[in-house]
Amino acid sequence: MNPRPRNFKAGKFKLTTTQNLIPSDDDLFRTISRGMPGSAMPPWGHLPLADLKALVAYVRKIHTDAVQSELGAGVLAGTYSAEEVPTLHDDRTQPGQPIIVPPEPKVDYLRWFNGRRLYTEACASCHGPDGHPLPEAVKFDDDGFPDPPRSFVNGIFKGGMEGPDLFCRIMKGMRGTPMPASEGNYSADDTWDLIHYVQSLARSGSQERAQLRQSTISAPSVPGPLPTGPTDPIWNQARPVYVGLTPLWWRDDRIEGLVVQGLHNEEELAIRLSWLDPTRDDRAVRVDEFRDAVAIQFSLASDPPFYMGDNSEHGGVNIWMWKADRQKNIDSGYQDVDAAFPDRVTDMYDECPIRAQDMTSVDWAHGALTEHNSTYITAWGAGNLVADPHLKTPVECLVAKGPGTLAGKPANVQVVKGQAVYQRGVWSVQMQRSLQLPHDCEHSATAGDERVFHSGDFLPVSFAIWNGSVGDRDGKKDISIWQKLVIE
Repeated sequence: MNPRPRNFKAGKFKLTTTQNLIPSDDDLFRTISRGMPGSAMPPWGHLPLADLKALVAYVRKIHTDAVQSELGAGVLAGTYSAEEVPTLHDDRTQPGQPIIVPPEPKVDYLRWFNGRRLYTEACASCHGPDGHPLPEAVKFDDDGFPDPPRSFVNGIFKGGMEGPDLFCRIMKGMRGTPMPASEGNYSADDTWDLIHYVQSLARSGSQERAQLRQSTISAPSVPGPLPTGPTDPIWNQARPVYVGLTPLWWRDDRIEGLVVQGLHNEEELAIRLSWLDPTRDDRAVRVDEFRDAVAIQFSLASDPPFYMGDNSEHGGVNIWMWKADRQKNIDSGYQDVDAAFPDRVTDMYDECPIRAQDMTSVDWAHGALTEHNSTYITAWGAGNLVADPHLKTPVECLVAKGPGTLAGKPANVQVVKGQAVYQRGVWSVQMQRSLQLPHDCEHSATAGDERVFHSGDFLPVSFAIWNGSVGDRDGKKDISIWQKLVIE
């Protein structure tokens, strides 16, 4: 992930409201429940209150135990005396007095002008004169990793953009980062003027859209056949739900979210996903090309692990993944290699049914390989879906039991169908499958790792999007937290 997860043992917590920058229980509670927009840290506010309080206590214990161990080692080394340890321990682990935030004044044009003046003096050299950070201003955090300045125009603040939160950030800075403290440099009125100017730079609604939330997606039952594609008017019967996304590798040009709808007809379940994407990336042949893609992740457990499942008995996940290049190949007859390498040299084997007898030319316009010798085309022979030119669906069904375990299901049990349309900067993708597994799949060796659906189900589901234009692939993607899907 980027930014990297916090090292709790080191205790350099960024979001604090205390004079000594050691977080209070309220600080930790607020961060855990709200998450940190602008990073991959998700919110856990949907957990029971008792669980959230237990998490606060345990995170603090990790830090205090680490401090105790370090001080104990210092005593053995002669750095500290045993009598000093209790005081040193409290100094490094106990929250100090809260920062007193003065009342927030009203904004007028004179105060806005003063805020801009202060911003130009104090902030513009890193965050840019217009709120866009300067590339040359990238500095490094305490661990030596690049830590670029926040874009104020994009308006996503890890600790929220409310006035009192920003007041604490400006006064005390952010531990472990290049963001310095400004305490003593400005009066309270000047600090508020600066805060209001920074808030004025942000795009409207950006912080709200970046806040991940758990929603319920309803899939009502409809009579007759399901929609024939993602633009079918039948989709007007399904309630749309907006689901926010966050990148595992944070960047400003991310996919902010997608709209999800669901329908079923007692026999099949269909889900439509729509999202804004200004570029259509539907080829991934050359080494510098990456595809657009979207995935739905179903948990096999009612209380799933956060990400990609785990190796417990029911900890697996079932994933439907649509890929734009497969859609294009199916629609256009697998001409992607021809378009990517128009001046290529092609070796044809004896099995090719469309070659000239003397091997001087190949009549590509009248067909493609319909049979093969696995000696020459080994991936196709092994059942690799990527190499099979006869795929009927751009959707692949995969399974996982934790990060690093993702695997595709065998070709003979790939039964998820899909179709996509790209219009005016919007991808719309429909994926569907029978509620029950087909007979052949039910009796396959991998039947237990795929989700079976029932009318009335209330199950966890999450989503991921890959944006090819920014080089997304593998773990570099935008993800949601777990949502709830109701099959009515």
